[in-house]
Amino acid sequence: MEKDEYRKHFEMEEDFWWFRGRREVILRILSSFNILDGKLNILDVGCGTGFNLKIFQTYGFPFGCDLSDNAIHFCQKRGLKDIAYADAGKLPYKDESFDLVTLLDVLYHKNVQNDIKVLLEVQRVLKKGGYLLITDSAFNFLRSSHDVVFHTRERYNKKTLRERVEKANLSIKKMSYFNFFLFLAVLAIRIIEKGRLRRRKKIESSLKPVNKKINTFLLNILKLEALLIGYVSFPFGSSILCLAKK
Repeated sequence: MEKDEYRKHFEMEEDFWWFRGRREVILRILSSFNILDGKLNILDVGCGTGFNLKIFQTYGFPFGCDLSDNAIHFCQKRGLKDIAYADAGKLPYKDESFDLVTLLDVLYHKNVQNDIKVLLEVQRVLKKGGYLLITDSAFNFLRSSHDVVFHTRERYNKKTLRERVEKANLSIKKMSYFNFFLFLAVLAIRIIEKGRLRRRKKIESSLKPVNKKINTFLLNILKLEALLIGYVSFPFGSSILCLAKK
């Protein structure tokens, strides 16, 4: 991720519709499997600027790690303590330390040269019966300037993600796409962005502030998906989710 994107994440992660909506989806899935009962040891791998760790404090004892100095800086700015500078493929934690590990839009990144290695590391630090929750970008045909800025190596589909997770000896309990209702709009925007990409001198992500009413409207769409995703698996979407168990 480009340096300026970390700043935007830090400033927008609390209120921007995408981040809030993804949290709604995440918490709904975890709640539907009764994973959030009790005080948990939680590890957020690739924790970014750390707002999700603030949310996880409600459910236990969150730890975070990231390979970016910018990410660590913003986590410290949030007052977070249990943060480590670490490669996702070589986690600095003991075997079977965590009840829940999250990889929230992490596996796609070009710094993750071997995603199976990362998943095996997660499997190692998970307690027996512990859970891994993954969210990530879906479908390579949605690649755009956004992926250039965010240093995307790969966008996943159900088949590829299932194969990688199962190779790490983890049992899949739930897999679904999300951002389903906005998929056609995202597809149209990405097609337009591809056409403009070669003409641009400066490439930017699609992470930009929006009008408050639009932000609320888009958030409510993802909230609706969060309500439904505990009962259904969406057949497509711009993102993908996987819950797996050790």
